[in-house]
Amino acid sequence: MNDSEENVIKNLQDDPTANVAPLTETYDLSMISDSTSVMEVIQFVGKHDLVDDSDILAHIENFVGMPVPREESEKGDLIQAGLALLNEYNSEINRAENGVDAVLSKHVIRRGQILLKLKQLVKKAGQSWDVWATNHIPYISQRTRIDNMRLASRTDCHGYYFLGSERQLMLVRATEGHKGADPIGEFLKKHGITFDHQYSKIKEFKLAVDAALNTDRLEKIGVTADVQTIKTLTQYIPCMDNHLILTAKAIADANGDVNQHFEKLILNKGKEKNPFEVRKAVKDFNTSGKMMIQIINYMISNEDTIETLDSEIITELEERLTELKKLANIQ
Repeated sequence: MNDSEENVIKNLQDDPTANVAPLTETYDLSMISDSTSVMEVIQFVGKHDLVDDSDILAHIENFVGMPVPREESEKGDLIQAGLALLNEYNSEINRAENGVDAVLSKHVIRRGQILLKLKQLVKKAGQSWDVWATNHIPYISQRTRIDNMRLASRTDCHGYYFLGSERQLMLVRATEGHKGADPIGEFLKKHGITFDHQYSKIKEFKLAVDAALNTDRLEKIGVTADVQTIKTLTQYIPCMDNHLILTAKAIADANGDVNQHFEKLILNKGKEKNPFEVRKAVKDFNTSGKMMIQIINYMISNEDTIETLDSEIITELEERLTELKKLANIQ
């Protein structure tokens, strides 16, 4: 322990306000947690546009302000120029989004390191960290403190800052208790994930990590499924929730086909059929059926309307109704 640390601990021990009473209702935690003003945000945006190509903003303004040409060939040229500009700007936005996540992840880890050091000092001073932190750091929630310190303490996750702090946390939780110097590296290797910093596409790497995490969640409750099927489903459901996991478990326990269930979800873009939608379909059919009967009765009593009937529609309707009767066991 160095001299400065000893001084801090001594001050904590001697300071009668170090263990202040719990926060009263006069504190508005929603205001304390983020004191950033609107003007500060506006000024920040003015300083940081997060775009590598500074000229592209002028190009966008110029393109948007262009009048629509009269000649068709000129219109085509302008459309192509707009598409090229959109493609270039979209790449800038993607880089900015991923870059912001990565930078914030580094900041989160640094904040966690500060919290870990404070925790060490406070505990050495013989005080309760939770009580002290609640009183002195009300602007950071307990959940956030725990998550930040967890990331800071797991140095094996630091190199994956480009995944963003949320994915880092999921990797840390998935490898909690694993032995070795690089649990996350071993986890990725287990799931066949390798990458090169220079050439790997961030979107593909994130998908692979998300799929591995979903696979791990299933494996932990004894459910196995086709790796490629899980990866495809992960495109629609990056993080499988408890409902989906438990549904897969129930299907597996009943000797059902989990892959088949996942494939149905894939066809429906990750959404489960809502039972209320099924009921609505039945209700709509009954209501529409009554209306159809009324229309048919009207047409029978007014023969001049029959001339406009489409025979193909009648034939298909008859076939569908016959098939529906069989399914419903209607004689």
